[in-house]
Amino acid sequence: MLRLLRIRDFALINTLEVEFGPGLNLLTGETGSGKSIVVDALGFLAGRRASPDVVRSGCESSVIEGTFTFDPHGPVPGILENGGVGVEDDFLVIRREINVNGRGRIFLNNALATLTLLRAVGEQLADIHGQQDQLSLQEPCAQLDWLDRFGRNNEILTPVRACHSTLVGLATQLESLRMDEQERLRRIDILQFQIGEINRARLQPNEKEELENERNILTNSEKVFSLSSEAYGLLYEEESSLLAQARRLERLLEELNSFDSRWTPHREALAEAVLKLQDTAFAMRDYRTKIDFSPERLNEVEHRLSELDRLSRKYGNCINDIITYGNECEKQLEELISHADRSARLSAELEGALGDYAGCAGRLSAKRRADAERLERETRREFAALAMERMRLEVRFKPPERVPDGRIPAHYGPGGFDNVEFMIAPNVGEEMKPLTKIASGGELSRVMLAIKSLCGGGEAGKTLVFDEVDAGIGGRVAEAVGKRLRDLGRSNQVLCVTHLPQIAAFAEHHFSVCKKVVGTRTETGVEALTEKGRVEELARMLGGEVITEITRRHAREMLTSSATPADASRGLPPAR
Repeated sequence: MLRLLRIRDFALINTLEVEFGPGLNLLTGETGSGKSIVVDALGFLAGRRASPDVVRSGCESSVIEGTFTFDPHGPVPGILENGGVGVEDDFLVIRREINVNGRGRIFLNNALATLTLLRAVGEQLADIHGQQDQLSLQEPCAQLDWLDRFGRNNEILTPVRACHSTLVGLATQLESLRMDEQERLRRIDILQFQIGEINRARLQPNEKEELENERNILTNSEKVFSLSSEAYGLLYEEESSLLAQARRLERLLEELNSFDSRWTPHREALAEAVLKLQDTAFAMRDYRTKIDFSPERLNEVEHRLSELDRLSRKYGNCINDIITYGNECEKQLEELISHADRSARLSAELEGALGDYAGCAGRLSAKRRADAERLERETRREFAALAMERMRLEVRFKPPERVPDGRIPAHYGPGGFDNVEFMIAPNVGEEMKPLTKIASGGELSRVMLAIKSLCGGGEAGKTLVFDEVDAGIGGRVAEAVGKRLRDLGRSNQVLCVTHLPQIAAFAEHHFSVCKKVVGTRTETGVEALTEKGRVEELARMLGGEVITEITRRHAREMLTSSATPADASRGLPPAR
């Protein structure tokens, strides 16, 4: 139940704080005063996606905050704990910040939360029925959704959706395998040629870099031989070579060390240097002897590099890319060659999945038909309570449109294969006709209220919000709607926006919404009405701008007649 609502810098609202109570809470006011703005704010607290357009002009952000109570043994604590939100008793504070830059933040009990988590919690706390819902009621897909909500079929719907997802995946794979046989054979020939060309090349990783280095040596072999010979001579062969000088230096240090032992480390360092010079000299000698002056080898290297360049232009920028491409071609070739086997396997899997889907959807369909019969019976009682005693509703199941083409039957949808339509007969003796073609605006509002009461009002403790549920009705019918809203308030908190005094008279908590100019800005405010204030508000709704004593007396009579027998016997006022 919604206990407290705070709003700041939202649309026409500067600052607003309203405390709601249990039972029927009614918002009244002139057209355009901003009553629906309060409903919109509640929608954002329940998880509706926000737009920066709602931020009050000239402000950086809007803040909406609501304090809710919930059943500690219900689903809300589990949802919050799974989302990492701490639960304190049975209170939940939801805070929504909406910025003009399109960004926003959500807090649940001061913990940062996601929009997905807010929606999961909001579905358990509030059920908001706006004017758009009446239009959606006329759509067959929405009617099936209302039937599922009435039957609480979410648990049985889950496996149907999972089976349908499997069907779509298998059908997609099969479709990707289906191609023209000539195209498949043509593709096999291309892949076999490319794989053969790559395999014949017998590529080795880093081969190109090694060949380019060898080509550089072969091309400059005379210079390389000359340089290596000169280096070998300097190191070893010449009489004044580095090694000869180093050995003479070793003898000098050895003699010097015999007089001063501090030269021992230097002798050891020189010995290591001599060893390294020897290694370098011998490596240079071996390198010089292996230099190949063969023009034939140079031609072989040039030819191999040319071949590698040609393959690189076709299959990749480097040898590793070419090797990877060849491996991918082999996989594709294997799939194309085993096309028939894979297709048969997927077809068998699809056949099994179709059977699984038919079983799940069949059980769902049987449940829906039982739900439909129960909905028809219970709506008769609801219609009677809403002054539509003669109206009848029938849930008609349409036969599926069977299309022979396609791997999945056209009527196998994610929500089962049922297609329903709500049919009504407003009067005795009239035939059933689709709801979309026969219901007037007032009838549609009451049908919506009846279905909403049955499909959403059964969850005790939930906040039910109705915006403009009185569209197209008046007089005795409006009084019946007011009584039904009050009855709903016995098990749920009900928030309702209305223009009709016949409905407003049944309020247990009455709020007036007004629009006024403060300074240079227009602001919307909400005021909780006392018993005297209710008389004035009802008189305004009855008489218009000029309020007379007669309209006040009429307003008092409406409040008195709308009081429940229990209230009247105890001498309680109709409003708290």
